[in-house]
Amino acid sequence: MRYGLGWALGPSGQMYLNGRLPGYRAALLMLPDHDVVAVALADDEQALPALARTLDDLQRPLTGDHLAATIEAFAA
Repeated sequence: MRYGLGWALGPSGQMYLNGRLPGYRAALLMLPDHDVVAVALADDEQALPALARTLDDLQRPLTGDHLAATIEAFAA
């Protein structure tokens, strides 16, 4: 079995990634400087844009950064 884990880094120290399995989507976000972790899961392959927007809405008041597009685009 092979396994890899990679996180993207946002401009204010955010760490994020998304997951894509057949029939499912997931997105994860950590803000270490704010002690915040958020996970969004869906059983819909088209849901990643909505998951990314949800995580972006949670972190934006703390960082001021817009991350929805980058969370959606990142593939580890």
